[in-house]
Amino acid sequence: MRRLLNLNWIRSFEASARHLSFTGAARELNMTQAGVSQHIRLLEGQLRESLFHRLPRGLQLTDAGEAYLRVVRESFDHLTFGTDEIFGHGEEGLVTVRTNVAFATHWLAPRLARFHARFPAIALRLTAAVHGLDTVWEGVDLEIRYGHDHATGLSSQPVTTDRLFPVCAPALAGSLKEPRDLLRQRLIHVIGNRQGWTDWFAAAGLRDVTFDQVLQTDTSAIGLELAAEGVGIALGHSSLVKPMIAANRLARPFAAEIDAQGPFYLVSPSDRPMRPEARSFKGWLLDEAAAEIEAAATPARRKSAAPSPRRRRAAGKR
Repeated sequence: MRRLLNLNWIRSFEASARHLSFTGAARELNMTQAGVSQHIRLLEGQLRESLFHRLPRGLQLTDAGEAYLRVVRESFDHLTFGTDEIFGHGEEGLVTVRTNVAFATHWLAPRLARFHARFPAIALRLTAAVHGLDTVWEGVDLEIRYGHDHATGLSSQPVTTDRLFPVCAPALAGSLKEPRDLLRQRLIHVIGNRQGWTDWFAAAGLRDVTFDQVLQTDTSAIGLELAAEGVGIALGHSSLVKPMIAANRLARPFAAEIDAQGPFYLVSPSDRPMRPEARSFKGWLLDEAAAEIEAAATPARRKSAAPSPRRRRAAGKR
């Protein structure tokens, strides 16, 4: 016979795992610390497994506790989703998208008017993603994240094809004659990016270079704004800097570029059905992405299809 677990014990476990503290869980659940601790002991007794290491300054999940936490969170997500699907008491027409800040600012924002014109009944909630570290999907329909590192249980579709190249304030671009000139400038580095200035300088023919002035930030959104204000030179993703270059907020001083190791992806849980409103947003976003990629590829195809000067002269002789 299947064992029935007490849901209050499981609530106490999930809250304790988030806070890594019985006291924090008790405060959230409006219980006493002793009551939460007792729930955990009873749950561990029924499971016949320790879920936490009790440390002098808090808690640490055991391997079994970490595995069980994933199951509990997925179950809560399914329960929330199923309740909204069946009874319709959720936030109808609302799609929550967790997104990379730079992507939301420079790629998504300029296009959202088209989405609202096409789907006026759908409301959006945009929340900031923290470097792809968010693992809780309760209340989140879709996520836009950068790079290839995705947890299991997620489906993903690429949204961009990116290249990296230097960008700076237009007033500064005229003083940069060759890539080596950048070594005398303040270079903006985004912490956590796997590719950086060393990779770009190598592509530009400069190896074993040293940087005298580096400004670090933890998001590309800040880095691009710093570059636009003339604070330094940033390495920009082609999909993000295009509107800033078109608006003359940024300039591209050199043609040298490198392929970005990973595009931006649209990610969603693969183990639960997607609500119709979220499907509409996903379809619209992927349509916009395909149009952008097609527009970027068209000039290259025209260039490759153009006849060479020798062929044009031969054609003129005929």
